[in-house]
Amino acid sequence: MKLPTTEQINPRTTRLDALTPRGLARIFNTEDFNAARAVKKAAKEIAAVMVQAARTYASGHKIIFIGAGTSGRLGILEAVECVPTFGTKPSQIIGLIAGGRKAVFRSQEGAEDNAAQGAREIAQQAHEEDLVIGLAASGNTPYVQGALQQAHQLGAHTALISCNENARTTYADIHLYLPTGPEALTGSTRLKAGTATKMALNAITTGAMTLCGKTYGNLMVDVQPTNQKLLSRAVRLICTVAQTDEKTARRLLVASGKNVKTAIVMHRQKCTRAQAQKLLKKSKGRLAGVLK
Repeated sequence: MKLPTTEQINPRTTRLDALTPRGLARIFNTEDFNAARAVKKAAKEIAAVMVQAARTYASGHKIIFIGAGTSGRLGILEAVECVPTFGTKPSQIIGLIAGGRKAVFRSQEGAEDNAAQGAREIAQQAHEEDLVIGLAASGNTPYVQGALQQAHQLGAHTALISCNENARTTYADIHLYLPTGPEALTGSTRLKAGTATKMALNAITTGAMTLCGKTYGNLMVDVQPTNQKLLSRAVRLICTVAQTDEKTARRLLVASGKNVKTAIVMHRQKCTRAQAQKLLKKSKGRLAGVLK
């Protein structure tokens, strides 16, 4: 049986233990470039998953990332970051990992072999028309495969992100294959495979939320100002788009209920908070649709 590419020996790093610190830094950096190249080659599939994610979110259904080990942690990270960045509901974009919450902080390697558990967790979380995205460098992780099979049976949309051309794709509507090649440290998929997976996830979620109107140009206008850094960013956004001063922007942010888009519309359209919210609802949350 042929080993997955992610488990094969990298001929360029067979003398890894003989390199100097600077030599190690160089070889890791050289190999990391392959992660970016892999993501570039998968542009068509990334776009396809992005469009499905946008449709799923816009229709009020759930996006679920599910994986084991590094892949599972990356899915959780992506789901968590969508809340402050795009103002998504925590319950609408979620991440699941083999071994549960404790696996986020401490390795639970045996959990990835449990296909039945993956199926059970998807049965509890997913419904028809949701989107389940399986994350597995090898593409064959039982926990992930069990989850995809269950999702398929429920009538959910499915995708698999892997670094193995020969991954099992029976239950994946889309196979997003990232050809990263063998790792610098044989089998350590937290390296290139993990980097490429994170890059692909970044593109999928950011692109999907952009398609859903959660950006204005390249500005993060659905940011949730939940700390001082994000509060300052919200004020700058209002200043920039509403073309006003900082004092006015802060007043608008409070009056809008700490909603950047509402604050901008209130100022630009000279209207009340309720009127601004109505205008945004009419344009399906797209700020550009109101301001034009």
